[in-house]
Amino acid sequence: MTTITFPGRLMRPVASPPARRATLIGFGATLVGGLFVTTGISAAIGVAAAHSIIPGVSIAGVELSGLTREAATERLAAQLPSLSAGKATLAIDDEQATVEYAEIGRGYDTDAMLDAAFGIGRDGNPLADGLTRLRNLAHPVTLPLVVHAYDTEALARASAIVAERFSVTPVDASVIADGATYEVTESEAGRSLDVGTIQTMLAAAVDSTDPADVRLELAPTVIPPAVTTAVAAEAAEVARATVASLAMEIPGATEDEEPLEISSETIASWLSFGPDSGDSYALRIDEAAVTSAVDGFVEAVAQDAVSARITVASGGGLGGVIAGQDGRELDVDGTAEAVLAALERRGRGATIGSLALVVNVTEPGLTTARALAVLPQMQMISSWTTTYVPGEGNGFGNNINIGARDIDGRNLAPGETFSFWGSIGPVTVERGYQYGGVIIGGRSVAGGAIGGGICSTSTTIFNAALRAGLEMGIRANHFYYIDRYPDGLDATVYMDENFTQDMTFRNDTENPIVIRGFGGNGFVTFEVWSVPTGRSVVLTDAVTSNHRVAIETTQVDASMAPGTRKRVEYPHNGHDVSRTRFVYDANGNEIHRNTYFSAYRTVNGITLVGPTPVVAEPEPPAEDGDEGETAAVPPETPAP
Repeated sequence: MTTITFPGRLMRPVASPPARRATLIGFGATLVGGLFVTTGISAAIGVAAAHSIIPGVSIAGVELSGLTREAATERLAAQLPSLSAGKATLAIDDEQATVEYAEIGRGYDTDAMLDAAFGIGRDGNPLADGLTRLRNLAHPVTLPLVVHAYDTEALARASAIVAERFSVTPVDASVIADGATYEVTESEAGRSLDVGTIQTMLAAAVDSTDPADVRLELAPTVIPPAVTTAVAAEAAEVARATVASLAMEIPGATEDEEPLEISSETIASWLSFGPDSGDSYALRIDEAAVTSAVDGFVEAVAQDAVSARITVASGGGLGGVIAGQDGRELDVDGTAEAVLAALERRGRGATIGSLALVVNVTEPGLTTARALAVLPQMQMISSWTTTYVPGEGNGFGNNINIGARDIDGRNLAPGETFSFWGSIGPVTVERGYQYGGVIIGGRSVAGGAIGGGICSTSTTIFNAALRAGLEMGIRANHFYYIDRYPDGLDATVYMDENFTQDMTFRNDTENPIVIRGFGGNGFVTFEVWSVPTGRSVVLTDAVTSNHRVAIETTQVDASMAPGTRKRVEYPHNGHDVSRTRFVYDANGNEIHRNTYFSAYRTVNGITLVGPTPVVAEPEPPAEDGDEGETAAVPPETPAP
């Protein structure tokens, strides 16, 4: 039989059950006792540090064991390096700005750190808290620093200040005008910084436990100027090319008419610089000022159309042709547009020193070419003569003949209207007119007005025009009938400050008319010359009615010598009369019909006698009309 021997250290006695129980009971008692001891010690520590940090706790090497919150706060402040004493420097090239850490609220989060320190060994579990307290005795706890990097609102304010400090507004170039001289100020670029970017950079830089200063390089955004120096220089160059004086030529001007001019100073006053038609900066022209300047040329350009004139020969008939001229009127808007276009072309490099004005041209009623063409075809188409007795009543013929001479050679272009008063010169003593007879208030007044008797002139030309088949206009009969005129076909004229009686007719043919006037000793004649139209004129005989017989009356004038007498009014019978004129064209078509109705008043004869009448044979009547004409004007008013 083999025997195996185990070393004694490997062999354990096998206890009997009672011995095993005793061992376990002893171990348990020892453990319980230890726990009681531990608990007692922990409880003692807890009681001792009821209002302070338990032993073995520090923050970043600052021992805080047994300190109250207030004391711990003071110790941390005294022993930890300051995080708010430094600054952040933000730089752009050589420019810089600083942000103090204190300004943005940087510092330690003391409350959070002390909360953590006071929380050690105070979880609320007695066993765990006891173990933690005991463990700290052998193994002290060092807590990390907790940093409050910045206050959000303060950081935003500081970032905005930095952004504003470094932001630069761009400077636009511009053109400075001094009269017609232009200088350019240079542009400068601007820059801007984004507040959010600055805020992010600062936040990252200060979010650490390092108290040292920091330097941050900023990268601004470059803002180009809206108007660069090159753009302004181009605008200035355009202006220099634009401001030269501009000659304004008048179309159809005579040799005596000089061109008008717009000076360089005036053009310079129209110019300005700024945004224009989508360009950020360009030369601008004040269109309203251009129009106003052009409007100033209206009177200088204006010219009435003047018909060509056919002259008369001294021995009778017609002479040659005096050239007419076109009428012209400035087209202000059209010219202003032309000026603007010329200035714009100058700005693009064109050389424009002169410009034709835009004018509206009107041909005269009778052009020179037309007058020359029809002159050989013209002949006398009608005439009329009135005879009279020269005397005081008509200025011994002067008051009749002067007007005839004024009208002699009067041209009427097609469509033109003849006016008696518009065709003679002023009725004045200086021109040879004399005081003559006039009808005032229905009575003949000897020597009552300058130009008495001039109605022989107007009546004569009226009858010549009537028989030429022309379109007749204004006509009025005398107050009473004067028998040297065709019954019902007289034409009185009168003018004073308050009233004008004219006599008119119109050239309604396609050809010019020339009127010849002749005044002699006791007669006046008017001829109408034109190209024959083939018109025929029919005048009806006078149809009279309502005849009234004038009577002779005698009136005593106490101012006269006894036995004397003086006739002051001859008797004129009254009657009404009508006459009609028919005018037919070459084809027999009626083109005019005029009925003239005249109501001649009855004027009784008046003889003034002294207080003692002397019986005598009545004086033979003088020829009617010597004192019975309607005068041109009242005594004190000269005719125009």
